[in-house]
Amino acid sequence: MIELGYHPNDVKALEKLIKKKNENISSLKKQLKLPHSEHPQTKEVLESQTHQEEMMDLILQLNDQLKEMEKESNILILLK
Repeated sequence: MIELGYHPNDVKALEKLIKKKNENISSLKKQLKLPHSEHPQTKEVLESQTHQEEMMDLILQLNDQLKEMEKESNILILLK
């Protein structure tokens, strides 16, 4: 922020400077009160990512189960 100077005897310039500072303060106060904006698709994207992660976990679990079944079947074949 740039500090603006004024001549102490120039009342009009001082009034303008005070008015501008008050406007800036009011603007900042309004910004604090505004709710945070969020892109409309944010929730949809997060849900999609969560779904993808759940599906990936399921695929990995199934893959582990298949590996275990293969090991068991190989053991059974060797025992015969």
